[in-house]
Amino acid sequence: MSTAELAARTASGGGEEDRPLPDIRTLGPWYLAEFLCSYAATLFTVGCYDYATDFLKASPSSRLWLSAGWGLAYIPIALLAGKISEKWGPRLAVLVMTTACVATCSLALAALAVPMIWMLALVMLPYNYTSTTIWPAIESALTRTPGKMRLSTRMALFNLSWGSAGFAAFFTHGALERVWWGTIFAVPAISCGCAALVTWKWGIPASMMGREHVPDDEGGEHELEVPGMRRRAEAMLKMAWVGNALAYTAIYVLIPVMTKLAQMASPLAARNLAIAGFITATWSFMRFAGFATMWKWSGWHYKVRYLMGAQTALALSFLGMLLIHNLAVIIALQVVFGFSVALIYSSSLYYAMHVSSGHGGHAGIHEAVIGTGVMLGPTIGALAGTGELGVGAMQRIGLGVTTVLVLGIGVQGWLALKMRTPHSEKLKGDADGIAAPSGTGGVP
Repeated sequence: MSTAELAARTASGGGEEDRPLPDIRTLGPWYLAEFLCSYAATLFTVGCYDYATDFLKASPSSRLWLSAGWGLAYIPIALLAGKISEKWGPRLAVLVMTTACVATCSLALAALAVPMIWMLALVMLPYNYTSTTIWPAIESALTRTPGKMRLSTRMALFNLSWGSAGFAAFFTHGALERVWWGTIFAVPAISCGCAALVTWKWGIPASMMGREHVPDDEGGEHELEVPGMRRRAEAMLKMAWVGNALAYTAIYVLIPVMTKLAQMASPLAARNLAIAGFITATWSFMRFAGFATMWKWSGWHYKVRYLMGAQTALALSFLGMLLIHNLAVIIALQVVFGFSVALIYSSSLYYAMHVSSGHGGHAGIHEAVIGTGVMLGPTIGALAGTGELGVGAMQRIGLGVTTVLVLGIGVQGWLALKMRTPHSEKLKGDADGIAAPSGTGGVP
């Protein structure tokens, strides 16, 4: 059923033909568009970093500064993207920006004609602006689209969609680059074009989306009008935003140096870029597995211990990968790292959409927090690495970034302590989550 037919059916009178549409029809196109756009974005960015290193022979610090510049540009456009989603409506925002991504990916082919690092940085900027605007719109659309699926499941499937796309991009980028460097621009252009087609052909009409369609969740979590519950939810949201910034600080140091880590740990990876790509996809696969776990298990909702535990595991696994150049250890620590990232990201997105009922502005903040990490991590890496990626540089980068991660965990701990309520304001669930038993003293 096309969008025009769907709109006509929606506008028609009652009857059997106007029964509620299945979730696969209303929500499905958003997940497909997200997968296509995420594959494009991951392939584009990772491919640009590899192109800078392996073709342009740019220094490691240049590669990290590229990543930092990407994050710096990401922050303001993400905040603006939330406003665009609210003003234009999610459907129009996704349709316009996916179409624009086809043009910005194609424009990036100029980096092949002028093989200079400054040209690569220049062509990455337009794609950053057009692709970043897509994410808050899809997040808001999924929250406010009619359907029976509960909110936590919607967000979990959203994470699985982009997580699987990221894994596919990490797994295939090395092989595609061996065919022709232009694939890192051409394939994303095709993928974004398909996303635009999906949105135009099957995305539900804007008139069918609204706050009234935001689903309740299990365990009484929707009762945010209760002051104590809302206070806890908002505090956990702030903690999750700090955590997501920390996670992306680590991720975007790791992405530019991961291929080098694999090559240092494995002679085979050092000789074959495709093998290195397969090895470095481990953490992305585990992130996908973690998203699946967060979907099936909702026990992490509004629980301080799980968020803080994931942050600690992320910091330790990151440090271990940078300090221990052993293939088995790197693969094992990627498993821990990827699963920790999944829980942290799930917390940030779910709490943002739950507390705000899918407001585009909150989705924009969620994305801007990511941009903060994308900027901060590579900046630390570039300064600590001092222009090379030998054993000493890896140690300095690992210790520098881990110091920031520990400081951030301290901020989360402070927020958790502030969350504690006076004895007279104890509410069911204040201690161990909104739906937890009462009488536990208000300790997170």
